[in-house]
Amino acid sequence: MEEACQIAIETSAPFGSVAAGRGGDIIFSAGFEAGRRPSELLLEPLQEALDHVGEGLVDLVLIGTGPGSYNGSRVGIAAGQGIAIVHRCPVVGISSLEALAEVRAGGPCLALGDARRETFFTLELCDGKAAGDPCLSDHLEFRKRVDAAADCGWTLVSLEEPGRLDLPGRDVRRGTPSAGLLLEAWRMRSEEERQELLGVVPEPFYLRPPHITESK
Repeated sequence: MEEACQIAIETSAPFGSVAAGRGGDIIFSAGFEAGRRPSELLLEPLQEALDHVGEGLVDLVLIGTGPGSYNGSRVGIAAGQGIAIVHRCPVVGISSLEALAEVRAGGPCLALGDARRETFFTLELCDGKAAGDPCLSDHLEFRKRVDAAADCGWTLVSLEEPGRLDLPGRDVRRGTPSAGLLLEAWRMRSEEERQELLGVVPEPFYLRPPHITESK
């Protein structure tokens, strides 16, 4: 019997991607400019990935949950849930930050970003995975944490244009998450960590609690 495959979807960033893996190998990978139409542009590469799987079993769907485009993340989650229903398999969400090449290299990284409303965030990633929750602050405290991490030799990485973070003198790398690296992030998890992720319903990566207007 042919070994089962895994499908990974990353649509939280402007450049999206889809990958299919079998065992430790990537059997299909494709990227596309998601822009403002991720729901339309995802379908063709996703169908190609499923064609590579063929009649084989899909035993897991991985979704990059952001932070990034809320709409893009929701599109990826919805598509992944649809595949999971058809193949009767679980769907798991993993932060898109863990699908960055800089993070997968394994060294300590500090992910940076503009959280809007004059707020910035940092998130520590060690051994290829997030080490805690994002920390939000004003720019002064943000700069202090960035300086401390950089002085300790940590890699600084962001999903957005580094210039908007206003960190002169600091080498901030702009990273793009990929579906193929989502598969790697899953493979590197321990069995205990996998079971924990399997018990969590995927949702977009929130930097702060979502703003919800209660009905009157």
